[in-house]
Amino acid sequence: MGRADAAGPGVAGQDGAGLRADRHAAAVAWGVVETAAQNALPTVGAVLVARPYPGRGLLLARTADGELGVVYFLTGRSEGSRARALRVLDGGDVAVEDTSAGPHDALRHYVAVARRGSRLVVGNGDQVVPIAEALDAGQPVHVAWAAHSYEPDPPICTSRIWVVCDDDDDADGVLGVAKRSARGGDGTDRLLWSVGALGAGTAVVMTTYDGGVQDVRSTAAPVDAAAPAASLADLLDGVWEALDPALRVAALAVPLRRAGAAPLLRA
Repeated sequence: MGRADAAGPGVAGQDGAGLRADRHAAAVAWGVVETAAQNALPTVGAVLVARPYPGRGLLLARTADGELGVVYFLTGRSEGSRARALRVLDGGDVAVEDTSAGPHDALRHYVAVARRGSRLVVGNGDQVVPIAEALDAGQPVHVAWAAHSYEPDPPICTSRIWVVCDDDDDADGVLGVAKRSARGGDGTDRLLWSVGALGAGTAVVMTTYDGGVQDVRSTAAPVDAAAPAASLADLLDGVWEALDPALRVAALAVPLRRAGAAPLLRA
């Protein structure tokens, strides 16, 4: 996030050529999958390696074994942003918490996973619980989303991203993005991306940033990718390995439409 992660002394992620080459090789090892439409998709690993500082990101994916799941990850440039961990709360929500005994920062510390009724919401900020509760109360998704904007962290104005999956809905999920308008001013553009049936070994990927640590840029929209992992655990491992070790903080994977399944955590 821009305010908390302003570049300066001690900034992590000055990615050397050797490390970048190793990460690229790991991503390429995932291969490229030809879809039924004969369109070559970049792998999830390749997408992440091409974004040296992705910020926070989420994937809605169906792995090769047919399991549907969401992966969420955190990276950070500053010491404060790296001093975070994921914790499963009573009731099953997952929070991003401070590990430094410092003050609470709503842009860094929040509930990232919330289940209310049949709906699971995963996202990068304090919009997650209000959206989950609004949807559970019967609000349409576009109404629940209208109350939320991008983060107040100028000059970057980090986008808020989230995905909702409903056990009672035939669609695999809806991904939402709230970003500062590129047309100037302080307006918010909101994107809702309804994801139809994902084929095995495919994913939709959204990250908050797509530049490097010295060139932070907000990502415009989700991208399709190949996810040729055998299982959700393998996909989580692949995402973790594709992230810069100097920047990665934590990651999780949540199986969908599997009652009682616990999230998988990496740190």
